[in-house]
Amino acid sequence: MEEEPLTHLLLEASNEAACLLDSSGLVLALNSRARQLIGYKESELVGRPFPGRPKIAMAGAKDGPLSWLMAPARQWIDVRIKRKDEKEIDASCEVYRLGTKGLAGLLLKLKAEETSTAALEDMKIKLDAIFGGMADGLVVIDEFGKILFFSAGAEKLFGYRAEEVMGANVKLLMPSPYKEEHDSYLAAYRDTGIRKIIGIGRDVSGRRRDGAIFPMYLSIGEIWLEGRRYFVGVTHDLTKTKRAESRLWMLTAAIEQSPVAVMISDRNGLIEYVNDYFTKLTGYSEAEVIGQNPRILHSPHTPRDQHLRLWRTIESGAEWRGEIQDRRKDGALYWAYEIIAPLRDEDGQVRHYLAIQQDVTEQRRDKEALAESEERFRKVAEMVGEWLWEQDAEGRYTYSSDAVREILGLEPSDLLGKSYLSILQPEGDGSPLAGKLPTPKPFRRIVNCYLRGDGRRVFTESSGAPIFDENGRLAKWRGVDRDITERKEYEDALRVRNRAMEAVHVGIVICDARARGNPNIYVNPALAQMTGYSQEELLRGGMHILQGPGTDPAAVAKIRHALQTGEGCEVTLQNYRKNGEAFWNELLISPVPDETGTITHYIGIQTDVTEKRRAEESRRDLEIAKQIQLSLLPDKPLRLPHAEIAGVCLPATHVGGDYFDYFENGENLDFVVADVSGHSVGAALIMTEVRSMVRAQSRPAAAAHPAQMLRELNELLYEDLDRSELFITMFFCRYESATGRLTYANAGHNPGLLLRSGRQDCMELDSDGLVLGAMRVVDFQERSVLLSQGDKLLFYTDGVVEAQDASGAFFGLERLCRRFAANREFAPEVIVRKLLREVRDFCAPAMMGDDAALVVLEVS
Repeated sequence: MEEEPLTHLLLEASNEAACLLDSSGLVLALNSRARQLIGYKESELVGRPFPGRPKIAMAGAKDGPLSWLMAPARQWIDVRIKRKDEKEIDASCEVYRLGTKGLAGLLLKLKAEETSTAALEDMKIKLDAIFGGMADGLVVIDEFGKILFFSAGAEKLFGYRAEEVMGANVKLLMPSPYKEEHDSYLAAYRDTGIRKIIGIGRDVSGRRRDGAIFPMYLSIGEIWLEGRRYFVGVTHDLTKTKRAESRLWMLTAAIEQSPVAVMISDRNGLIEYVNDYFTKLTGYSEAEVIGQNPRILHSPHTPRDQHLRLWRTIESGAEWRGEIQDRRKDGALYWAYEIIAPLRDEDGQVRHYLAIQQDVTEQRRDKEALAESEERFRKVAEMVGEWLWEQDAEGRYTYSSDAVREILGLEPSDLLGKSYLSILQPEGDGSPLAGKLPTPKPFRRIVNCYLRGDGRRVFTESSGAPIFDENGRLAKWRGVDRDITERKEYEDALRVRNRAMEAVHVGIVICDARARGNPNIYVNPALAQMTGYSQEELLRGGMHILQGPGTDPAAVAKIRHALQTGEGCEVTLQNYRKNGEAFWNELLISPVPDETGTITHYIGIQTDVTEKRRAEESRRDLEIAKQIQLSLLPDKPLRLPHAEIAGVCLPATHVGGDYFDYFENGENLDFVVADVSGHSVGAALIMTEVRSMVRAQSRPAAAAHPAQMLRELNELLYEDLDRSELFITMFFCRYESATGRLTYANAGHNPGLLLRSGRQDCMELDSDGLVLGAMRVVDFQERSVLLSQGDKLLFYTDGVVEAQDASGAFFGLERLCRRFAANREFAPEVIVRKLLREVRDFCAPAMMGDDAALVVLEVS
């Protein structure tokens, strides 16, 4: 009886809500804070499962009382509690196992989520106030890796905005393999408490929002807040540091491994650093020279004033360069090409001097060895009229004989130190680039083009050879140039003439006028291609092998006479190719005299004009067809007692498919406007056929109404149009002069325009109907309208309204109506001529792209 009050007394002493469970997970007791949190009385839960469950997933765990036995001990976990009022709330719970492995029961400490959240938000506010202005990033996560705080520095470092990562797993900021290992690391730490990086800090890699991986220093701390554990990570970007370290390592390695001696001294000249090659060159060890003055290297043969000039130069802040003789530790002398430069700090003050030495002893020895042979070479060069020269390994002139005055118009001294490229022009074969070839070799008779001092081009034939030093390195080039300008100009002119004759598309033959039979000595490729004979066959057989049964004997006689008398001639004759095909050959023969006027050669220019003649004949045939086609159209207006009609047609090419016709049919006037697709001879033939059928069908004995006319025409023409893949649009009208009624039917043609007397706007006349030739049987709609005195009708083809100007704009139906109304006062014949002229002017300077036909009817 006394145990129960003691248990309750202990539970009530806790600052948090507390619940005691037995070893099977059933409720034994609750304190008042727990009852207030879950809304149950103690008597309602004793002996029953606690109304809540852990939110974390646990291996082998099941729902129910036993789930608490599997929960991690002595750490805060998230739980979901179902209150008595059926509401579910989130809370935090810390589990204490009582006795060995919890056999004596479990103690649950509970805390509402609002309490920990408020404490966490308070911590975020304080952290943001402290670290918000820092460049380093600050990230706070819970013990499961969820990001709870992301500072402004972290946003700049990782490229994410805070709202993008809040609540996400922190492994979002890690590259592989860290992100795959992070969750297991946190779980291991929660279970074992063994630290790897927490509280230590190390260099790691981070991953930015754009996927870029960068080095950073990461320091992680652990904090507890309201009984819950959090981890605080401070990140520092090491990108610039790593780059500087890499650059420093690279520069250090470059100096240490440099093939030249490097020495650094302070402002007073005391040596502070030497590289490995310096010790190899001088024989002194590093320990022997550090702290010493560079004068320990001075040669006794170097003038003192040279060292004084050197020091005055570098003390003034300038760089010194030059060859100097120094002495090794063993007393041996060596020559070095030396560069000494001051090293300045960030304020521009000289703090050290850098000296770089390159051993040039062998080069100096080579120069001295060559001095005598060079002197002998110069003396020989003075006696030779050709231009002798020497160049260093980079192609700069080191010597030029006096002959350069005659060849290039330059003084020898003008060339010294200049590269041959400065006077070389691209028209020559090109000299080898001295010092640039992988394996320099001698060269002979290379044609070079130079620019003389007076601006003229000079061609030379150049030969030369490389000269190597003892180590096999290229030391110089030596050679001679001979002036070949006159010969080169003659050869170039001849080469251009030959290339021109080889490239032209007309046949060229050259025969020898001095040899018997005038044999051919040259035939160009174009003539061989034209005739089908090879160049060798034409040279052996002569031009008579091109003659055949259709060759005009008079033309052959004219050619023979020209060759005998030394005169030129021009003829067009029929020749034959090797395969027997005939072609028309336009031949022009010209004699070629020598300087004395004697004819030495004949040149024959032969042109295949077969297509030209065929086109001319076709053009003549088309012109005849055009005249025949136009002769079938009405040639003058038709004037009746109460009406007058006139028309005009203009084919886009020689022949076309537009057509119009009008004729008396008893007391009526029949007229038609049609358009056959295309502009070919076929279209013109179909148009002629249509004209004949229309006239036949419109005879008084066979006269039918317009719709019936179109129906019968379609049936008669269907086979021809289907085979020729053509079609016809047609507008057929009949005007009854006695009644003034116009009856019409339309087969897919442009509508007619009616301009009433006294009005300026046009009314369209149209009816339904397919084009002729589309189907074998077609029904056409027929309509009628009463006309009055002064009314005018305009019918046209699509070539009128679809005519385009230079900008691509169409003449159009609206413009046609306006121009029709503007010219209404004229007679029909004048109106159609004026309208056609306006359409042609609209298209100028281009020609009209389609046939055009216009017909005007006036009621009087």
